[in-house]
Amino acid sequence: MIASTHLTAGAAVGLLSYRFIFRPHSVSSLIGALILGIFSHFLLDMIPHSEEEIYRPDGTDKYQTAVFSVELALSFLAIYLCGVYGSFLTVPKKYILAGMIGGALPDVPHVLMNALKIDWSFLRAADRINVFFHTSLHSSSFWQGLWPQIAVIAISLTILCFLRQEIMRITP
Repeated sequence: MIASTHLTAGAAVGLLSYRFIFRPHSVSSLIGALILGIFSHFLLDMIPHSEEEIYRPDGTDKYQTAVFSVELALSFLAIYLCGVYGSFLTVPKKYILAGMIGGALPDVPHVLMNALKIDWSFLRAADRINVFFHTSLHSSSFWQGLWPQIAVIAISLTILCFLRQEIMRITP
């Protein structure tokens, strides 16, 4: 899955966990939101998907960093506008952030190994756990692999927008 899918789903999971599971605010509740974000990452990776054409439109790594940077910037902007819209210091927004971190965390070892060209055993072990959850089924076309991700992003942003309005009424 592309980073946007994991980040937006993690943000939605974090906000849902605040709203329906971890209402009394505590450190353990934030850790719970982080863990639910990690689970969302693994569940999403079980869906057949494809992102190679997005990150490597010409078949090389030449545009990968630029595409990834633009994608992350757009993801953070969408999450900010739909779910956060203000300081991250309020309680519900900390859950959004915890869910986002959890949603992105399983891919960090792979990104670090590729970006820094390091091959540390603990990063390889963590990456193997992440790879275990990836489906062996791949979509037959670019669009078949992209549509599930677009759907997850749209649903996640809708949840953020809807619950943001409700939480703004509840919390000072």
